[in-house]
Amino acid sequence: MNQNKKFGKTYTVYHFVQEGEARSTIFRLINRYESGISAIVQNGRGRKPKILTEETKKQIIKISKNKNGVSQPALARMFECSQPHINKFLKNTARLKCYKKYKIPKRTELQREKGREKCSTLYRKYKKFNFIMDDESYFTQSHSTINGNNHYYSNDKNLVSPKVRYRMVKKFEPKLLVWIAISRFGISKPLIRKSGLAIDKETYIEECLEERLIPFIRKHHKDDDYVFWPDLASAHYARDTIDYLIEKGINHVDKEENPANLPEVRPIEKFWGVLKGRVYKNNWQAKNLVELEKRIRMCLDEFDPSTIQTIMSGVSKKLDYVRRNNIIELRHK
Repeated sequence: MNQNKKFGKTYTVYHFVQEGEARSTIFRLINRYESGISAIVQNGRGRKPKILTEETKKQIIKISKNKNGVSQPALARMFECSQPHINKFLKNTARLKCYKKYKIPKRTELQREKGREKCSTLYRKYKKFNFIMDDESYFTQSHSTINGNNHYYSNDKNLVSPKVRYRMVKKFEPKLLVWIAISRFGISKPLIRKSGLAIDKETYIEECLEERLIPFIRKHHKDDDYVFWPDLASAHYARDTIDYLIEKGINHVDKEENPANLPEVRPIEKFWGVLKGRVYKNNWQAKNLVELEKRIRMCLDEFDPSTIQTIMSGVSKKLDYVRRNNIIELRHK
């Protein structure tokens, strides 16, 4: 080592790499030498992992496979070994993968039965139609629960700024209500208004249907190849609203055919998630509602048509899946 020190580390590393040694190993040994530590690594250092018996392995698989509320640290404590040892066994030996739980609405047995029947009706009547859906959602000035905004990294959390460490929540934070209609051909002109100004039937007919939905249909669905599928909000199925839809000749899903508590078959729910992810990207926060509205409109204008088409694709397939199978499994498809 001392004889070739004048040639530098690169020379030494290159020499031993040619001999078949790993670069990382050579650099590690050189650093140990320069730090005055022996380059000879003694065997037997560190904690010896507990060797699991065949019986213990069967018990771990029985406890963890297809079960609820099982964690690797709990298994490590139970069988007196390390968590990495449990992780290695589950992954490499037992071939068990860890999956994230999905949130789904809690439905009654009646809702499941009726949902399946109504999805069957929708599929038979409208499988060759393009679905137009509308919905409302609320936007706050900050949204730290979006994935990527609710975590931070630090090696000492006591040195982290309170703005990063804590999620500041106002008891009555100002919000904007956003209404929009969407099909695989695009997005309608949005209706954005302050929270507290609810969308009643008059507002829904005049500002949503007349000013926004009908122009959207005339632009993208001239051949009447569509069906309008609103959610079950009271304003959407008020008598005046239905009369207006019939008067204007808008093909729509009747209330008796509309399944309740089944957001999985309505891709517009996914659209809201994508939009909010873009609005609040990189923990963006609005100083006021005017700034928030500008941000929402900008993100809507930047939506790529292919993204909309992807979000709205497969509605008929989802309806078909529900009518054939258990709706609780739909989220995984």
